Formats: sequence, structure tokens, C-alpha cells
Amino acid sequence: MKKLLICCLFGNTANSLAKKMQKVASAQDYPIMISAVGLDNFASVAPAFDCFLVAPHIQYKFAELRNIVGDERPIDIIESLPYASLDGQKVS
Repeated sequence: MKKLLICCLFGNTANSLAKKMQKVASAQDYPIMISAVGLDNFASVAPAFDCFLVAPHIQYKFAELRNIVGDERPIDIIESLPYASLDGQKVS
């Protein structure tokens, strides 16, 4: 099972989005565990995850987060509209 981590500034919005995305993935029997974290805790939990999504409002930290993750695991920025509307279907 793959593990996806969503990162936002404090983790609250990312947590809400992760729950919605997990619901979509579970309904489609997609084997993934989706979690969320705030920016301050990203480095400490990142080693346990396979892939990462970054909230659009902290994309200025993307290079720093990519350095933590390395080149072996995928990381991307979530589009603003699906993130702001907490649209788990469009993000997933």
C-alpha cells in the first residue's frame, strides 16, 4: 500500500483534504493511505511516505521540501481551486 502525505502550513486544511481524498480512494478500492502534516513536522515524518502533495499557499517552500524528499520520491503542488474547495475527487 502506498502512503501519500499532504503538507500545508499548519496541517488543518491538509487533514480535511486528506480525509476527503481517502474516502474517494476507498470507494474506488484504491490501496493508498493519505495523511496530512504541518510544515514544521514535514521533515520528521517524510521518511515514512512514498509520495507528497504540497498546498499551493506554501509553494514557496517547494524547493526546500524537495530537498528533504530527494529525487527518488514524487512531490508536487496541488492546484489552487481543488485545494481551496477541498475537492478530494479532483485532487486524487
